[in-house]
Amino acid sequence: MAITSSGTASGGTITSSGGQYSILSGATLVVENSPYVVSGAIVSGFGQGPDNSGALPGQSGGTNYPALLLASAGGVASNAQVGFGGVVMGANGGRVEGGYATDSGSFAAVNSGTVNNVTIGSDGGVLASMMPGYGGAAGLVTNAHVQAGGYGLAGGGFTIKGQEFAGSGIISGGTFDVGSTEILVSAGTDIGSLIGGTQVISSAGYSLSSIFSAGTQLISAGGVASANTAYAGGSIHVLSGGVSYRTTVGSGGSVEVAAGGMVNGLTLQAAAAATARPAAVISNATVNGGGTLTIDSGATLAGGTIQGTTSDGGAAGLLIVQSGAVLNGLSIGWKGRIDVDTLSYTSGQSIRYANGQISIVDSQGNVLWSAGVTGSGSNTAADYHLEQDADGSTIIVYDKCFLKGTMIRTPGGERAVEDIKVGDHVSTLVDGEVVQREVIWVGRRSATVRDWMTDDEAGYPVRIRKGALGDNVPYKDLLVTPEHAIYLDGGFVPARMLVNGRSILYDHKQTHFDYFHIETDIHSILWSDGALSESYLDTGDRTAFSQDGQVVRLLNAKAQCWEQDAAAPLRIARDFVEPLFRKLEARADMLAYAPVEQDIEVTEDPDLHLLDERGRVIRQMRVVDRARVFMVPPGTREVRIMSRISRPVDVVGPFLDDRRHLGVLIAGIQIWEAEETHRLEAYLTDETLEGWAEPEGGRSRWTAGAACLPLDGGNAETVRLLSIEVIAGGPYRVERDSERAESALAS
Repeated sequence: MAITSSGTASGGTITSSGGQYSILSGATLVVENSPYVVSGAIVSGFGQGPDNSGALPGQSGGTNYPALLLASAGGVASNAQVGFGGVVMGANGGRVEGGYATDSGSFAAVNSGTVNNVTIGSDGGVLASMMPGYGGAAGLVTNAHVQAGGYGLAGGGFTIKGQEFAGSGIISGGTFDVGSTEILVSAGTDIGSLIGGTQVISSAGYSLSSIFSAGTQLISAGGVASANTAYAGGSIHVLSGGVSYRTTVGSGGSVEVAAGGMVNGLTLQAAAAATARPAAVISNATVNGGGTLTIDSGATLAGGTIQGTTSDGGAAGLLIVQSGAVLNGLSIGWKGRIDVDTLSYTSGQSIRYANGQISIVDSQGNVLWSAGVTGSGSNTAADYHLEQDADGSTIIVYDKCFLKGTMIRTPGGERAVEDIKVGDHVSTLVDGEVVQREVIWVGRRSATVRDWMTDDEAGYPVRIRKGALGDNVPYKDLLVTPEHAIYLDGGFVPARMLVNGRSILYDHKQTHFDYFHIETDIHSILWSDGALSESYLDTGDRTAFSQDGQVVRLLNAKAQCWEQDAAAPLRIARDFVEPLFRKLEARADMLAYAPVEQDIEVTEDPDLHLLDERGRVIRQMRVVDRARVFMVPPGTREVRIMSRISRPVDVVGPFLDDRRHLGVLIAGIQIWEAEETHRLEAYLTDETLEGWAEPEGGRSRWTAGAACLPLDGGNAETVRLLSIEVIAGGPYRVERDSERAESALAS
């Protein structure tokens, strides 16, 4: 196997001096079979004529008749210097480790060969591909550093130095400096690189999980990108026929979608921007606070969310549209904005809202602009207002607040929570009797859902549907925050622990809302929408709320606690909450409340494996009782214990108040070499060790899915066996097929 040409080089030589080889024009040196290594070779096709810069010696031949160092069948070529017309190749299980290429010199990984940790200078290159007729898997390049003027190439369908390449190739974990270029063509893939230069993706090329910081991604016809991120001057350009999935744009990053391009799954963070040009399509976009999405005339936005203002008053998301832009399935949060850039603001304009369609009309009722827009809560014309932008265009603002309307029982009848003031009295339940108590504080807070987190941590409100707790209790749907406590069977239970996805569920339509708390002179049990729940107990978070009006008798108030100050005990133990959960679940059956979401699929398989410092996956050799045994390669001083993770609350039930992200519970770890055995203890004693849950005492500890394990003791330069005793784990949620495929590709 070699890079070939149609002619014959003159003067091809291989010399050795002091153990260092020089492979010159047209010559080929093959190193194969472990443990053979050629280190520090000079590989060059320089001639003795005007093209010889003197940087590397050589003979006539140049790029037409390349000099070649080939590592094959377990052989290793390390730290080679590659110059004009030289090639260092890993193939058929051969490895290239380290080295530097410049001036048309190159490294190549083909047909089950690998290239790792090489540096590419100006006009040098690194290639991952396949050569027809030799079999094997895709060539793999890892951890390459491509400097300004250097090139990276993955895939097939082209000819280099007289050799045809046709097949897949993978570049993983590379660093491409400003001024460098990476090209991904037919079956070429990049995984997890940091791009400061330019990445070009064309037909059947694929980019996954790369980061563009000051770099540029160009996705042309047939190119596909997924889970890429642009920030700090990084930009992504989706050209005609190109597709980008799950694209994230951070501060200072941008995305531009040209005619015929498509982006599916776009997240814009603060100070990020994206633009869809005429005939472009963006679908499933989320514009977070401070982000800006522009849809030109003739472009389409299909499915989008404009997030509302943040709880600390930060800016909401902004959508800029031109007349003729197509909007479908657009949702807008509280204080979210739509700038109709081509419509000048004039007095007399107003909002109409009907059948999911928002319209701007003039003083005569003529429709000036219209689109399908849904607010996060109720939708009437009164929920929106118009403003004038600095450039004179018209802005629509959605300013409806949520969790208002909860009715609190008072001596004068039911009153909405937002209407209750300091000094008012509310009805409370004390030892089975109704007692009137004074309101001494009313707090209000804005919340924005963090939709990338799990439901209970994201901040979605809990909707307790009519009749979910008892006959006509509540008498209408009650919305509370997940931690708000409901009074049942003599105790307070957080609403999140009762969620069954049917009669009690997270309301995913509410992404921004205001919620209220009222405090009585003594902590109380209140009626809210007919259900019993808590008044405010100041456990130290009062400053997170804004205060309207005066405060009664609250000077120098000390923080309170559930154990001493609550009207009823806080009950979160499983043996108390699970019977309640099952009772309410049975009531949901009786009321015929259908599940809102499908049941999750779980597995007991933790997919336990190791990952060494070089990113190599180490699978278990065998299982002996509860011990998993692994063979650790020489030179390995630290591994990661990798596994699936799950939260007990997700796979057992919300009635189990355990929201830790856990992998496997490990009781003992031993490492064997020759006839010696070493017991590893650091994971039990070092609380700061990365990737582990908090120590629980005793002789076991949970991993958190990627637990760092130093391999202390013994000789790290020999093959060793590692025994890990796993005593618990799972069940785990099963990934969707698409997640599993991308995870496998990334590994």
